[in-house]
Amino acid sequence: MLFVFITGWGPQFYLPANQGKPAQIVVSAYTQNGCLEELQQEAKNRGVEVKLTNVETNFRLAPNPWEILFLPFYKSYKCTGEVTGLAKSTP
Repeated sequence: MLFVFITGWGPQFYLPANQGKPAQIVVSAYTQNGCLEELQQEAKNRGVEVKLTNVETNFRLAPNPWEILFLPFYKSYKCTGEVTGLAKSTP
C-alpha cells in the first residue's frame, strides 16, 4: 500500500546578509495572521529579531481547475522579514 503525505506548499527560506543588505526570512502560511506567526516563530528558532517588510498573497478569486484541487494544501500568503539583530535573552 502506498501512502502519500502532502505538506503545505509555499516558500520558507533564509537569505543571508549580502552586499550590505540585511539577512531576510521568508515564510508562507494559509492566512495572513498565520504568516505573521510563522515569521516570528522562524525568527525565534534562528535566535534573531525580525521586522516584517512585506506580505504577499497569490490567492485568486478565479483559480484554474487544477489549482482548485490543490487549494487546501497551498499556502497563499508569503511574509518577508528583515533580520534586525540577535534575539534578546530573557533573564
